[in-house]
Amino acid sequence: MKKIFLLAAIFLTITGLAQKVTVTGIAIDSLSRQPIPNATITLLLNSDSSLVSFTMGNDNGRFELKDIRFGEYRLLITHINYYNRITTFSIKDGNIADLGNVLMHDRSKILSEVTISSEAPPVTIIDDTIQYNAGSFRTPPNANVEQLLKKLPGVKVEKDGTIKAQGEKVNRVLVDGKEFFGNDPKVAIRNLPADAIDKVQVYDRQSEQAQLTGFDDGNYEKTINLTLKKDKKKGMFGKANAGVGNNKRFEGKFNLNSFKGARQMSAIAMANNTNAEGFSFMDILNFKGELAKMQMGGGGNMNINITEEDAAAFGLGGSNNPGIRTTWGSGFNYNNILGNKTDLQSNFFYNRYDPNIESHIQRQYFLPDSSYYYSQNSDNNNINSNQRLNLNVFYQLDSMNTIRIIPSLNLQQTSNSSFTDYQTLTENRGITNEGYSNSFADNKGFTFRNELIYGRKLNRKGRTLSFSLQTSINGSNGNGDLASINSFYKTDGSLLSKDTLDQRNITAATLTGYTARVAFTERIFKRSLIELSIARSKTNSTSAKNTFDYNVQNGKHDQENTLLSNNFENSYGYVHGGLRLRTQKKKYIFSVGAVWQQAYLDGKAIATIKDSLVSKTFKNLLPSARIQYIISKFKRLSINYTASTRQPDIAQLQPVPDNSNSLNIKEGNPNLRQEYNHNIQANLNLVSPYKNKNLFVFFTLQSTRNKIVNADSINALGIKRTKPVNVNGVYNINGNINYSIPLRFLKATIEVSSNISYYNGTQFINSNSNNIKALTVGPEVRLDINPTPKINLSLGTALNFSNTKYSLRSSGETKYIRQEFNGSVDWEMPNLFFLSTGITYIINSQRAPGYNGKIPLWNASLSKQVLRFNRGEIRLSAVDLLNRNIGINRISNQNYIEDSRVNTLKQFFLLSFTYSLSKTGLNNAGGGGMRIMR
Repeated sequence: MKKIFLLAAIFLTITGLAQKVTVTGIAIDSLSRQPIPNATITLLLNSDSSLVSFTMGNDNGRFELKDIRFGEYRLLITHINYYNRITTFSIKDGNIADLGNVLMHDRSKILSEVTISSEAPPVTIIDDTIQYNAGSFRTPPNANVEQLLKKLPGVKVEKDGTIKAQGEKVNRVLVDGKEFFGNDPKVAIRNLPADAIDKVQVYDRQSEQAQLTGFDDGNYEKTINLTLKKDKKKGMFGKANAGVGNNKRFEGKFNLNSFKGARQMSAIAMANNTNAEGFSFMDILNFKGELAKMQMGGGGNMNINITEEDAAAFGLGGSNNPGIRTTWGSGFNYNNILGNKTDLQSNFFYNRYDPNIESHIQRQYFLPDSSYYYSQNSDNNNINSNQRLNLNVFYQLDSMNTIRIIPSLNLQQTSNSSFTDYQTLTENRGITNEGYSNSFADNKGFTFRNELIYGRKLNRKGRTLSFSLQTSINGSNGNGDLASINSFYKTDGSLLSKDTLDQRNITAATLTGYTARVAFTERIFKRSLIELSIARSKTNSTSAKNTFDYNVQNGKHDQENTLLSNNFENSYGYVHGGLRLRTQKKKYIFSVGAVWQQAYLDGKAIATIKDSLVSKTFKNLLPSARIQYIISKFKRLSINYTASTRQPDIAQLQPVPDNSNSLNIKEGNPNLRQEYNHNIQANLNLVSPYKNKNLFVFFTLQSTRNKIVNADSINALGIKRTKPVNVNGVYNINGNINYSIPLRFLKATIEVSSNISYYNGTQFINSNSNNIKALTVGPEVRLDINPTPKINLSLGTALNFSNTKYSLRSSGETKYIRQEFNGSVDWEMPNLFFLSTGITYIINSQRAPGYNGKIPLWNASLSKQVLRFNRGEIRLSAVDLLNRNIGINRISNQNYIEDSRVNTLKQFFLLSFTYSLSKTGLNNAGGGGMRIMR
């Protein structure tokens, strides 16, 4: 290692001493012989078209490029009114290289006898969109879009496929502005080839109604749009892949795309047991998510959070890629313009997801005067299948009237079995209780949603009338079995009591709802619009559960358990009226407004022992404001504020206890108030396409009044009773910063980023308040080096530091650190061989015994391109060469610290063959456009 640093120091010293030259010149009109102001000047190495420097000419056409070393160069001059001009020259000696007058030909006066293809900068800003030139970022042969996105500054792809751009989660990926298999980003990035992409555009996609009226209604999605290369828009392309390996591992993937003008057709299919996910499992919890969306009030983003219980029930959460998964999926996507008035977007997708997850959990709970320990081992086998159909039809009635219809249908079926054993110990490691449970659940359900949007432009500019109607119908039913034995112990360790459960339950749930909104806009003054809106929403839901105990006399489950049987009926609705003003100037766009909202919640729980009625009314004023400041063409700052409400659901309000888990009894609170959220978000985007320097800053603050949190009471037997209550003073702060610059002396790009989050909240244990303060900081550095056009090196390091303080705990602080070091090499070898290898080294420290570890993960592959036009590829892949992969995770922002370990996919080898349907074969995505000197 010391030798490497010494060689690097010598190299940097020699490079720094190299003589530097200033390149000058003047852009001149070839006919008038007048200077051309504000032309764009790009300097490239003549050998490989690597970017060396950028600048702009002044008002007199003169340009100057400083600190240029000796060598052979190409100078590209571009201007919107002139044909591109390229001139070559060399620098061998002297302090100044004066190119003199460089003639350019006016587009409007001279025929295009010579056309030079455009060489775009790697990153630029177009209005509200950050645009990446895909050809500027090299990827290995046969790479998919996910591998391309990992190269883009400001874009991060997590191990589970989650995409973040400038610190925000990307919820939708489009292809040429059209839906690609609905709103699942993974389908696009893991099934489209990187070499088909021309541009990657990142922007905030507003709602359909906001796009019509011109008002940002706070409902937007961070979106990526993939624009295809021209040759991909008028033909057929795709790939088929099949592979087999040891330990019965297999992989298969197929994608076929046929694009012609507005018509887009795509078919995909996949199957594997190697944890390679080509789609998301977002619809598993669709019923709960749909209910939460219908209950959201006011403006603002709708972020649906899945609880720990939900994650545990479906085997989610914890590790990025827990368990061993077998997945199957197939689908078809069709988009087209029918006639000259109808734009159709449609897709169907089927998937089957079968994970096997073994987990081991250790928790330390904190009490006012002590703590206790809980451990759990579980084995889960789940089969989840889903079918989803999405349509989006836009019809242009005439020049003034439009209508859009967006229906979707999801069919779901799950079959889950779980075996769990658990134990609770006192602070001195004395046993309090222990037990095991064996459960099975089989559920079926459907979700149908439809959105209708009508828009009309009236007889004055800026005057519009729009109407939207969202409707939802959900239904589910299921049955399950639960067998458990729990033992409780005295303080001396002797057995106190034992309870046994052998039950069967039948469940059913329904949801119907609608939200209607009418908005009218009118231009006032020269650059301002005013919007008036009214809305009405109503949702009705039911949930029934009948539980039957085992009857030893006849061997059947026919004895109704009245304590665990109930029937919920819930009705939630709101009406609101809003007023907003929007002003657009040259340097800024500003909007401000408010919505007055009255909401009601009525609920009824019907149980054999005790019935319960709940009726609530809420009145709120929900302000909103947004400002976007245009610093320059490539620099923008935006700040957004919204207020929103979240209602307690009927389960949180019902005072009927849920005893399905005898160690964790839950009961509602009819005195709960609704949550009131203040949300502030800020984005700063500074892009320098001339120097390839980029700075992205993202910041959010959410403060909640009447936050609904848990109040736990724990008795001497370790039985916990949980009841929701309201608290104030809860807030979250999240930030992300990303800065990237070129290191030309290394032919490299370095990217420095960091995320930071701070949580301040309160929970209750045995009537005592426990204030929790959690700080997480995660700096990261990535270095991409291209020493030659055929070698790509990547080095990176990341540190994640967490510090949590608990007011109830005497020591009051928990710290742990996760370190990651990674490196990869992509080498295009002679005779069409390609070597790709990468290693990630993870160090976990300051955790519970058995959950610390140093984990080296080494993957490698060797491939050979074969057949005519390089259409074929034979690849030998090795995963986890050192056979050291384990999955561990820590949670510390609750009333406990949890360390978990799950089973993971271990070492295997895979031999695969890929066939390309395109004559361009399996070439990399960096073949077109301008390659950046990294």
